[in-house]
Amino acid sequence: MSRWTEQWQPYRSRDSFSFVDQDSRLRRSPLAILFMAVLIDMMGFGIVIPVLPFYALDMGATPVQVTLLIASFSAMQMAATPVWGRVSDRRGRRPLLIAGLFASAVSYLIFGLANSLLLLLVSRVAAGAAGGTISVAHAYVADTTRAEERARGMGLIGAAAGLGVMLGPAVGGFFSQFSLGAPGYVAASLCALNGLAAIFLLPESRPAERRAARPSGQAATVRGWLSALGSYPLSLLLTVYFLGITSFAAMTSLLALYFERVYEIGAVEMGYMFFIAGGVTVVVRGVVLGRLVARFGEIATLRFGAVALGASFVVLPLVPSFTWALAAVPLYAIGAGTLFPALATLTSLATDADSQGSIMGGSQFVGGLGRVLGPVWAGFLFQAVAIRSPFHVAAALTVVALVLTAWIPARLQSRGRASEGLISTAPAANVPPAK
Repeated sequence: MSRWTEQWQPYRSRDSFSFVDQDSRLRRSPLAILFMAVLIDMMGFGIVIPVLPFYALDMGATPVQVTLLIASFSAMQMAATPVWGRVSDRRGRRPLLIAGLFASAVSYLIFGLANSLLLLLVSRVAAGAAGGTISVAHAYVADTTRAEERARGMGLIGAAAGLGVMLGPAVGGFFSQFSLGAPGYVAASLCALNGLAAIFLLPESRPAERRAARPSGQAATVRGWLSALGSYPLSLLLTVYFLGITSFAAMTSLLALYFERVYEIGAVEMGYMFFIAGGVTVVVRGVVLGRLVARFGEIATLRFGAVALGASFVVLPLVPSFTWALAAVPLYAIGAGTLFPALATLTSLATDADSQGSIMGGSQFVGGLGRVLGPVWAGFLFQAVAIRSPFHVAAALTVVALVLTAWIPARLQSRGRASEGLISTAPAANVPPAK
């Protein structure tokens, strides 16, 4: 047994939540490595986004084909996330995360080499499939954090994704001046290097005995998995998630079109807006979220996020100028930055230790469905009813989600679970004890 293996003794009680020792630090945690993996993977995604429409148009694509290319990523990611999650419960998180990084590298290489719309479509489908590992990243967080610190871990993963998406377009825009395929080569290189780093630095979070054991838990079978997703309180949490994410995705897809129509602004101004939103999201998820949950609990944080997000949908179509819109955008980012990580944490806390990957994959499937349907209904309302109507519908859906949170059981959140004996004092699986 190697010294590394001796330090990472796996133990996790089947019927309890585990946690990192009180004195552990992020710099000694596998979450730091996972943060970088998600950051660079999402940077790769962000790098190709600003050039994809122009790349496709240069190959003779119609506007409809461009939108289908963009949608193909989310559709494939939605289909892949449950599969990645279930397989990671059986095979471990580490090999799936590494495989996802190298699969992303291949997809971006195809993007760079593409000389036809078919190859471009293949690259986006492959990237979407590789992007399904986000459910594995969430399950990794659940494996390596104690219950009351899980929201902070989920927030860090969200912050890494947000930072990657924020930085990626700037990198992609810079390299696109050399050629429209160049950003693909850059993204492929980053993901490949990240995959190599993960091979040497990222430990496995799921103990070998659990991977080798006969499948058990809520999602041991496909039937059990579907039953778990449809049972209380998971069904309630997933409903709240769907309502929130479809509203958020709808508004994200329409903001540029709406402000262009109302204030006649262009891509540069929208770049400023999304940069501000991305920066606020990173700060909220990486710094503020953990403190909010520690003081008020996941449910109160979730409700705060729903109120902030819903309020932004009311305020944004009422602002008198684009400058005021820039001032209102932080409200939009704060809502998303607290609502979705809190939901992910509660979903994890409602799931047994042997089903984290499967259930988080199911949650991401629901999220993907919301991200696909949101822009569809919003675009229809924008074109057929009134340009402000999608904001009103999104606000109403968020209010419904807020009302539904009244039925989330208080015992589910991490605050108070230790005093009830529901949180184990054993080390988390594969988390080194503090010295």
